[in-house]
Amino acid sequence: MSRFWPPIFHCARFNLCFVSQFLNDNYEKVKGSFWPNTLVLSALSKRDFKKPKSNKKHSAHRASFRENTILAYENRLRRHSDPMKVFRYFATIKMKNKAGRWDLFMTPQDFLRSILPGLRQPEHLTLARYRLLDEEAAEKWRAGAQKDSIFLKLDDTGLLDFSDYVLLTILLSIPERHVWILLQLFDHDEDGTVSMEDLEHIIRVISMGQASMVNSHLKRALFGPRLKKKLSINEFLEFLQGLNKEILVQEYEMLRKDSSSVITELDFAKVVLAYTKSFRARGEALERVKEKFGQQKIGISLDEFMSFSRLVQDVETVDMALAFHFLAGADISPQTLEHIAQLVAGVKLSPHLMSVIYTIFDNDGDGIIRREEFIKTLRDRLRRLQHKKKLRLTSGICILGKCCWKTLPFWRSRSLGV
Repeated sequence: MSRFWPPIFHCARFNLCFVSQFLNDNYEKVKGSFWPNTLVLSALSKRDFKKPKSNKKHSAHRASFRENTILAYENRLRRHSDPMKVFRYFATIKMKNKAGRWDLFMTPQDFLRSILPGLRQPEHLTLARYRLLDEEAAEKWRAGAQKDSIFLKLDDTGLLDFSDYVLLTILLSIPERHVWILLQLFDHDEDGTVSMEDLEHIIRVISMGQASMVNSHLKRALFGPRLKKKLSINEFLEFLQGLNKEILVQEYEMLRKDSSSVITELDFAKVVLAYTKSFRARGEALERVKEKFGQQKIGISLDEFMSFSRLVQDVETVDMALAFHFLAGADISPQTLEHIAQLVAGVKLSPHLMSVIYTIFDNDGDGIIRREEFIKTLRDRLRRLQHKKKLRLTSGICILGKCCWKTLPFWRSRSLGV
């Protein structure tokens, strides 16, 4: 399929250049009668287009256009790109092995940036820029992680290769309840333990054959240096719980300001709505949160953040319970959601956390949230780590058409308020 891409892009570029040149000649004729629904489209070059002057002073804290563009690109990369592309972009260590070849590695901080939207990659370590370590420096390298970190259990250096990255993202994307069911199904010996062969089989089934434990450090961390050790199902679930907890704690610490012990309600809302496709709905929700909680100094504690994450883990069961309430004619009120969260996920949502959640999802202020929108947002947060599929031809054509459309003057004029 890849052999079709060069002629497609070449043809599209040729046609766009031809149309742009033709329409640019007629731009001065239609400039005075330019409106959104005009049938005549003109293409402006950079030297023809001048940004209108404005006397309005922008805040010093307002992100620049370049900053927003890079953030949007990195968020799209996390959501849609192949795991190898994500790994190569966010990895920052290039290490020379004993055979003289250079291999890429991720630090724990790189791994967090690769899965958490809104976190910028360091300016000097983007687009194939890495910290180069020769063989001598590689032996002394140690990643900045706590002594009890899961990453140090995988490898003494705390670094992750591509196999480790793929396996961790797969394990983090599966709810614990589903993992327990899978382990029970693949426990052929019925002894309540997990061998390396059992886990390898599960990983291959989940990833549809695209991931394996053969070259991963995870296998030795779980099953010993000779790979003969067997884990009980509870021990493996404890490992997953520890991994999830460390990721969530690190995410919380990245959101927390240095002078505060909690994160703001606005930062929490940004995390919840990170993968919302509608920018308008996201902006309106953030504005509601800012108006209601902007002057308050309560914030979201770590326990509240962990409780919400636990609710996200059990989103499918929560959806089923909410569906039964909806079919029975009951509205999804704060009391209903609080009861379901405690019954299904085993977590108690605090009144303040419930207030923030309903401020985010209650569009009309009637104290009721829509089940479809709420569940879809939780699913998007849970699925942020799922294995991406390769780009299809139809998707590529749609993306190409969208990019071409945005080069036309109507779109550029509208985005700049002309």
